[in-house]
Amino acid sequence: MTRILICISIVLMGFVAKAQTKDSIIQYPVVIEFHSVCCGVPSQTPLFSFIKNFKKTNKIKKIRVFKISPLGKEGEYNLVFKLSEFNRAQKKMFIKKLKQIVPTLTDEGMAVLNENVEVNFSSYPSNVTFERIFY
Repeated sequence: MTRILICISIVLMGFVAKAQTKDSIIQYPVVIEFHSVCCGVPSQTPLFSFIKNFKKTNKIKKIRVFKISPLGKEGEYNLVFKLSEFNRAQKKMFIKKLKQIVPTLTDEGMAVLNENVEVNFSSYPSNVTFERIFY
């Protein structure tokens, strides 16, 4: 009886471990990576201005974003957008506008927009934080 309980426990622990690993990988429609070229990352001011105006124009109360940082010695970080607050048309327009704005973020570094990215939260080092931001 004890062997059966141990076997069941081991099997259940395997399922739990697999579920935790799977749950830590989530696909996001947009990830913006802020990179440093030499002296820090670019200013987010144009991006935040766009987000503020987009919210107002489309009557969206909050846009939830994860900020994953620090990713380097010079302040590198990622902004991860789930866009669950948007309808399909808003999401399409938001991404279209981001594609125009992100390449212009070039002072002191650069920003790169990636679409449909699988983010594996468990793969980041222990010093990295996942801050939920509301715009």
